[in-house]
Amino acid sequence: MFIDEYALNVHDDGEVPHGYDGTAVCCKFDDNQKESVENRLWISPCWKACGKYKRCTEKQADYLDIFDAVTQTIIENPNDISKIE
Repeated sequence: MFIDEYALNVHDDGEVPHGYDGTAVCCKFDDNQKESVENRLWISPCWKACGKYKRCTEKQADYLDIFDAVTQTIIENPNDISKIE
Protein backbone atom coordinates (compact mmCIF):
# COMPACT_ATOMS: atom_id res chain seq x y z
CA MET A 1 0.00 0.00 0.00
CA PHE A 2 2.85 2.42 0.80
CA ILE A 3 5.97 3.24 -1.21
CA ASP A 4 9.21 4.51 0.33
CA GLU A 5 9.79 7.43 -2.00
CA TYR A 6 12.57 8.72 0.23
CA ALA A 7 14.88 5.76 -0.50
CA LEU A 8 13.62 4.79 -3.95
CA ASN A 9 12.96 8.04 -5.79
CA VAL A 10 13.42 7.27 -9.48
CA HIS A 11 11.67 10.44 -10.71
CA ASP A 12 12.73 14.04 -10.15
CA ASP A 13 9.38 15.56 -11.08
CA GLY A 14 7.60 14.86 -7.78
CA GLU A 15 5.73 11.78 -8.97
CA VAL A 16 5.69 8.78 -6.64
CA PRO A 17 7.84 5.94 -8.03
CA HIS A 18 7.68 2.21 -7.39
CA GLY A 19 11.39 1.63 -6.85
CA TYR A 20 11.78 -2.14 -7.13
CA ASP A 21 14.95 -3.85 -8.41
CA GLY A 22 13.45 -4.99 -11.68
CA THR A 23 9.95 -5.69 -12.93
CA ALA A 24 7.61 -7.12 -10.30
CA VAL A 25 4.01 -8.31 -10.02
CA CYS A 26 1.68 -5.61 -8.69
CA CYS A 27 0.07 -6.78 -5.46
CA LYS A 28 -2.81 -4.34 -6.02
CA PHE A 29 -3.78 -5.63 -9.49
CA ASP A 30 -7.51 -6.27 -9.88
CA ASP A 31 -8.35 -9.19 -12.20
CA ASN A 32 -11.93 -7.94 -12.48
CA GLN A 33 -10.86 -4.69 -14.17
CA LYS A 34 -9.27 -4.10 -17.55
CA GLU A 35 -5.49 -3.65 -17.42
CA SER A 36 -4.58 0.02 -17.70
CA VAL A 37 -2.10 2.61 -16.39
CA GLU A 38 -3.98 2.55 -13.06
CA ASN A 39 -4.43 -1.25 -13.01
CA ARG A 40 -1.18 -2.91 -14.09
CA LEU A 41 -0.24 -6.53 -13.41
CA TRP A 42 3.45 -5.81 -14.00
CA ILE A 43 5.30 -2.82 -12.58
CA SER A 44 8.75 -1.38 -13.19
CA PRO A 45 11.00 0.85 -11.07
CA CYS A 46 11.02 3.39 -13.89
CA TRP A 47 7.22 3.82 -14.02
CA LYS A 48 5.19 6.24 -11.97
CA ALA A 49 3.17 4.45 -9.28
CA CYS A 50 -0.53 4.04 -9.96
CA GLY A 51 -3.12 5.69 -7.73
CA LYS A 52 -3.58 2.52 -5.67
CA TYR A 53 -0.31 3.27 -3.84
CA LYS A 54 0.41 6.01 -1.33
CA ARG A 55 3.61 7.78 -0.42
CA CYS A 56 4.88 6.68 2.99
CA THR A 57 5.81 9.09 5.76
CA GLU A 58 9.39 9.67 6.90
CA LYS A 59 8.59 7.72 10.09
CA GLN A 60 7.46 4.77 7.95
CA ALA A 61 10.64 5.06 5.86
CA ASP A 62 12.64 4.82 9.10
CA TYR A 63 10.49 1.87 10.31
CA LEU A 64 9.32 3.84 13.35
CA ASP A 65 5.72 3.54 12.13
CA ILE A 66 4.30 0.55 10.25
CA PHE A 67 1.07 -0.20 8.40
CA ASP A 68 -1.11 -2.67 10.30
CA ALA A 69 -2.93 -4.68 7.63
CA VAL A 70 -5.43 -6.06 10.16
CA THR A 71 -6.70 -2.70 11.41
CA GLN A 72 -5.78 -0.82 8.19
CA THR A 73 -4.06 1.87 10.26
CA ILE A 74 -0.56 3.20 10.76
CA ILE A 75 0.79 2.23 14.17
CA GLU A 76 4.04 2.70 16.07
CA ASN A 77 6.43 -0.19 15.37
CA PRO A 78 6.22 -2.52 18.41
CA ASN A 79 9.60 -4.11 17.60
CA ASP A 80 12.94 -2.84 18.88
CA ILE A 81 14.55 -1.34 15.79
CA SER A 82 17.50 0.20 17.64
CA LYS A 83 19.77 -2.69 16.53
CA ILE A 84 19.12 -2.12 12.81
CA GLU A 85 22.16 -0.62 11.15
